Amino acid sequence: MKKTALIIIGLSLLAASPVMAEKQVEPVTTRYLYNACMDAAYQDDNLYTRTYCLAFIQGAVNAHIHLTSSYNLPSQYCLPMANVEKKMAGIFIKYVEDNPHFFKKPAIQTLYYALHDAFPCPESQPAN
Repeated sequence: MKKTALIIIGLSLLAASPVMAEKQVEPVTTRYLYNACMDAAYQDDNLYTRTYCLAFIQGAVNAHIHLTSSYNLPSQYCLPMANVEKKMAGIFIKYVEDNPHFFKKPAIQTLYYALHDAFPCPESQPAN
């Protein structure tokens, strides 16, 4: 009986897996990350959202650094050497508050614009 039940459960999972594979993952919205970062900025007791905000930002920055260095692409923002992770949450919050039309956009896009504005790279010097 147990063996039959396990086989039925296994077959059910196999039959359902193509349906699950077709579901598209939606990107995190700016509104969602904004709310999480508000918790981080104001030291809310919700550890999950504080951690989510800071981890999302750090992941986005690490991905940017990896892609620009691996593919020899120009960096779109230049972070200072000092530890600025917590400041980046505040920068993101302010940018969203100044640009509320980004609320429905992907958070990664809005974060990119916020960091680009806050930490512009120096202009390239012309060749002599």
